[in-house]
Amino acid sequence: MENAKKAWSMILKDLKCEKKYFVWTFVYAAYMAFTIGFAVKGQVTAPKYLNPVIDGLFMMLIPFLGFYFNRRSFKYLTEDSYTQMLAFFRALPIPDQIVIAYRLIQIFLAYLINGTVFFGLMYFILEPTQNQMSLVEYLAFALTWIGYGMIMSGLYMYLELSIHGKGYFKITMLLILGVVVVAIIIRLLGGNMLLSSFELANRWSMLSPLMWGMLLAGAVSLVLFTNLTKRKLRIRDLV
Repeated sequence: MENAKKAWSMILKDLKCEKKYFVWTFVYAAYMAFTIGFAVKGQVTAPKYLNPVIDGLFMMLIPFLGFYFNRRSFKYLTEDSYTQMLAFFRALPIPDQIVIAYRLIQIFLAYLINGTVFFGLMYFILEPTQNQMSLVEYLAFALTWIGYGMIMSGLYMYLELSIHGKGYFKITMLLILGVVVVAIIIRLLGGNMLLSSFELANRWSMLSPLMWGMLLAGAVSLVLFTNLTKRKLRIRDLV
C-alpha cells in the first residue's frame, strides 16, 4: 500500500510538470477513434466483407491506449529516456517495487482516459451499433479489447524497463509485424476478431466469455510480467 502511495505521488508530479504532453494523449485517442471508427462502421454495416486490415489495426493500436504521452515517450529512442529514468530512480534511491507500481498505475490511468475517449467517441460514430447494442453490451465489447490491450501492456512494460531504447524499438516493430501476420492468418481461416467480439458482446453482454477471458488473460499477463520485470531490474546494468 505504501509503495502504491509513493508511486501515485510520482504520477501526480508527472501530471503537474508535463501538462502539455497530456493534451496530445487526448488528441491521439480522439484521432484513433475517428480514423478507425469509420473503418469499423464500414465493417459492421457490411459484415460479409471480412477485412484483415481492420483486425490488424485494432490488434496493433489498442495496446497503445495503455500509454500516455510524456517527454520520456517521445525521447526513448534518441535519448534512451527510460534507461535514464531508471538510473535516476536508482540514484535517489527509489526501490524497484515503487518503479513497477508507478508503471502499472500509468497503464491503468492511460486505459481509463484513452479508453473512455476512444471507445466513447467510436460509439457515436458507429450509428448502426447504437441500434443493435445497448450501452452495457457496447461496454462489454470495449472491455474485451481493453483486456487484450492489457495482455500486450504487460509485455511492453517488461521491454520498456528491461532493455535499452533501440532494442525496445526493434522488438516493438517485430511485435507489430507479428500482429499483421496473425490478422492475415485469421482472415485466411475465415475469421474476424472484430465482428466476433461484437457478436459475443451483443449476445452475452457483461457475461461475454470472450470479455472475461481477455480480462483474465490481461490480469495474468500483468502479474507474470511484473514478476519478470522485478527479477530483471535486480540484475540490469543501466550503463
